[in-house]
Amino acid sequence: VDPISSRLLPAFTEELDSYRAFTVKYEAQEGGDKDLSLHYDNAEVTLNVNIGGDWTGGQVTFMGLARGIGSADDAPLSVALARGHGVLHAGRELHQAEPVESGSRQNLILWCRSSGVRNGECPMCWSPPTVVPTTAFAHDGFTVPPCCLARN
Repeated sequence: VDPISSRLLPAFTEELDSYRAFTVKYEAQEGGDKDLSLHYDNAEVTLNVNIGGDWTGGQVTFMGLARGIGSADDAPLSVALARGHGVLHAGRELHQAEPVESGSRQNLILWCRSSGVRNGECPMCWSPPTVVPTTAFAHDGFTVPPCCLARN
C-alpha cells in the first residue's frame, strides 16, 4: 500500500509502517448493522475493499477532510463499491456508509499508519503527542501512545 499511497496521497503519509486489518458487515435484516455514521479513521490512509455479498444501497459517501487541507465547499461524493473493488482514501476524510436497503455486504478495511506522521500529530485529537522510544510493535502506529503516558 505504501508505494501507491505515497504517490496518490503524499500529504497524508510518511512511510507507512503500521497496519490494522478488520472486516465489517452491513445487512438490511432486523438487528443488523445497516450503516455507519459520519466519521474519520484512526489511520493516515485507509483501503476499503468490498469482499462479498448481495445487496442494494450501502454506498460510501465522502464529505471532505475533517481538518486541515481541503475546501469547505467540497461536494459530497458517493461511491458504490462492487464486489472486489475498493477505494483508497485519506484517513481524515469524513465519510459514512449509507444504509444497506436489502441483502448484506462485507468489506475488508486496512488502516495504514505512519509513525513519522503520528509522532508529530495525533490523528484523533490533532495535538502533538509526547513520545518516547520503544521497541514494541504495537500502539496504533505511535512510537508510544500518548494515552499510556497520561496514565503513568
